[in-house]
Amino acid sequence: MSYNCYNCGKTYGQDELILECSCGGYLKAPERTLRKKDIISGDPTLWRYRKALPIGENETVVSLGEGLTPLVKTNLGGLFFKADSLMPTGSFKDRGAALVINHLKKLGIKKVINDSSGNAAAAYAAYCAAAGLECHIFTPASTSAGKLVQIQMYGATITKVTGARDQVTIAAKEEAKKQEGEAMYAGHNIHPLFPEGCKTAAYEIWEQLGWEVPDNVVVPFGGGSAMLGMYKGFRELLSVGEIPRMPRIFVIQANSCNPLYSLFIGKEELAQCVPSLAEGIAIAQPIKKVEAVAAVRQTGGSVEVVSEAEIVEALGKAAKAGFYVEPTTAATIAGALRLQRTGVIDANEKTVVLLTGNGLKATDKIGQAMGFMNASQ
Repeated sequence: MSYNCYNCGKTYGQDELILECSCGGYLKAPERTLRKKDIISGDPTLWRYRKALPIGENETVVSLGEGLTPLVKTNLGGLFFKADSLMPTGSFKDRGAALVINHLKKLGIKKVINDSSGNAAAAYAAYCAAAGLECHIFTPASTSAGKLVQIQMYGATITKVTGARDQVTIAAKEEAKKQEGEAMYAGHNIHPLFPEGCKTAAYEIWEQLGWEVPDNVVVPFGGGSAMLGMYKGFRELLSVGEIPRMPRIFVIQANSCNPLYSLFIGKEELAQCVPSLAEGIAIAQPIKKVEAVAAVRQTGGSVEVVSEAEIVEALGKAAKAGFYVEPTTAATIAGALRLQRTGVIDANEKTVVLLTGNGLKATDKIGQAMGFMNASQ
């Protein structure tokens, strides 16, 4: 299998230790196909869809039981919650990490470097631990304490970086250059296999809805893995006639960090990125934003922003419905509820909201936001 550059189309072999094209563009894995008959029904993990994953069908994989998370119809506007917050490390990032780390182990990589605001870092650290690989994580200095503890418990090394989120990426890449030949930078926002794992959420939703496609899917957007993975999964099902149409995809950002929204409405000069409670989507310069906007438009969806106050309100609403989620997920729920209030989404439609992260990861920040504790506790 090969990767293709999104910008210029240049082809690279899957086993080449490269993440970016010589032109500076990012790489993508080609679309594959999945039919009902291809599903390994006895496997309760995302590997049940192995036929559509770019990994050998008979290869042994390192797994923590990731995938096949619950799809629950809630009393919040009748929304369906896809509870990836119940993944082994508490976030949807396990889907992508499982694919990437298995591939790197196959290639003989011994040490993995990644940059993350927390969830992808925890996922990489966990799968590296299970695979017997070293892991070095670069995080923003403001990352939630719960996430930092989790990463360290898996045995990963942490380097905190002060400054904008993009500075964290730069620091991680610089460290990888210093350790060239000993370690590999495998940033989840750019590795072509990460969305391949994320697309399995679309397969699961299709299967859990009785082989039906939802009317709408609502996801947050930081680097784009969840949204573009979901888009690709449904496109692959559509390409072989397993579903009759694409769902509308709605993308939610915090108004505090809104680069995708600004591009979507054609006013990039309004883009801003200041600290947000939704730390998981506070990325000022997402490299896949052009592709993401095109995908959203193709499905008839839109990009929306929510305020910090709406995020806090949604944290409470979700909890009263029985779901303890992190602020990034609360932003997504807030966006879905607003889309219903404004009539963009009909309450009678099947709307799936992706719960990307567990609230236990950010209890310190949630407690402060809800007034249960002060910043010194």
